[in-house]
Amino acid sequence: MAPPAATIAVLGDDILQEVFILLPTPADLLRAALACQPFLRVARSAAFLRRFRRRHPSTCPVVLGCLLYRPSKRRGASAPYLLPADLLGATRRTIEGGDFALSFLPRRGRPDGPGTPWRILDCRNGSLLLRDGASGELAVADPLTRRWVSLPALPGGRRVGYALVPDDGDSSAFKAVCISRRAGTTELRAFLLSSAELRWADVGTLAQQPNLAGSRAMQAKRSLYWKLMGGGHMVALNTATMELTVLALPPFLREQTFDVIEKGEDGAGKLCVLTMRGLCIEVWIGEDDGAGGLTWTLLEKSVRFYGAMEAMILSDPLDQTPQGDVIGVAAGVVFLRSSSCLLSIHLETMKMTRLSLDVNCPSPLIYPYTIGWPPAILNPTEQGA
Repeated sequence: MAPPAATIAVLGDDILQEVFILLPTPADLLRAALACQPFLRVARSAAFLRRFRRRHPSTCPVVLGCLLYRPSKRRGASAPYLLPADLLGATRRTIEGGDFALSFLPRRGRPDGPGTPWRILDCRNGSLLLRDGASGELAVADPLTRRWVSLPALPGGRRVGYALVPDDGDSSAFKAVCISRRAGTTELRAFLLSSAELRWADVGTLAQQPNLAGSRAMQAKRSLYWKLMGGGHMVALNTATMELTVLALPPFLREQTFDVIEKGEDGAGKLCVLTMRGLCIEVWIGEDDGAGGLTWTLLEKSVRFYGAMEAMILSDPLDQTPQGDVIGVAAGVVFLRSSSCLLSIHLETMKMTRLSLDVNCPSPLIYPYTIGWPPAILNPTEQGA
């Protein structure tokens, strides 16, 4: 009988990757990777991790909580903090050494004073896209490792939207996107920066478009989305093809808060949005109608959460009617707000959790905070050595 090492060598890395890609959970992959050196070599390949994480979009990132700002009467006098999603020891240990107040970043524009001049523009897989409100400098930072990189100045134009695109295989790699409006025109321009080059490139233009409804980006299926003023349309940027398009939204979404979500594996599938109407979670799918537009169909609808929300919210005498404004969706968890109450719902179990009854931070400044999984212990490399 051949020894185990010889059997593994005969299988080769390619076959092992096809076996590992079928493992049902990231925890199973981590256990397999730590079994022996050949398994670890295969599992730490950045190319393989990209495939695995895209196959498990709702479980590979781990939700640690929400980043938000404490209220302050003075502009720039507050700093972000992390509101944990649960009180489990593992989560506490993970975030214990993090600096979510961003005190490790320089204060070039305003060296003195309380809080931090840095404001969060986007948050993905543990990394933050930030802007110094005093100097205008952009940076990407990781509060857990306290690593950060300054980004070069953007070309001319008024910035109206930002986004951060993490690399599914290499946690140190990223892309940053900025949507700007050329002065004196109604033209929107998209600029892209890669961490490999740290240089902004003009990747697309859209003429005769209204401003973005806010700089908060949505992200799914390797595309970025920003809602346009008026609520009837949103801008989409495909980060693989760099194609910039405008998509029509169904009428009922014009006044609703929503997020785009992942459905399907390996980036395939249709555009899906999640919203809450009548205190029910709804998932709608948009499919090409053959005429350049989208036909929207209700894909999923949950039970009504009125009773659960009433029990969690109406204990606060300042609240009268439960609401369900979608903050965002991350790792299979939807974050909702009703007045000053912040809630989360696990989409697989439909379990609702109250995170806080005293949230005074504006909703656009609340960001679900996740970290990539499997963890950095795999030390992913392009060669996988």
